[in-house]
Amino acid sequence: MFTATVLLMVVLSILLILAVLIQPGRGELSSSFGGLGGQFGSLFGMRRTMDFLTKLTIGLGAALMLLSIVANKFFLGAAEGTREPVTVGAPVPLPQSLPTPPPQAPPPGSPPGTP
Repeated sequence: MFTATVLLMVVLSILLILAVLIQPGRGELSSSFGGLGGQFGSLFGMRRTMDFLTKLTIGLGAALMLLSIVANKFFLGAAEGTREPVTVGAPVPLPQSLPTPPPQAPPPGSPPGTP
């Protein structure tokens, strides 16, 4: 059942991509994608085509979102109990002592007794 849901989601995703690509826009890219937007426009009329494509895009997006929620809720399983952080049970690192810096020699030419 999960496989069928995922396949349906893939098909809906591809249809959603196609529905978005054939919508007429400012640059009229639909003609470069085979002119499908123009063909729908001549079949239904331009206003009805825009309404149809808008409703189709909204419907496909809503169906895809609903199927994603259903697949996540019912098929992927719920976590039993509380989840522990991954660091629980890991050995605690020992603190490392910082090495002591070597004593600095006084610069040449300074009087003895000054640091």
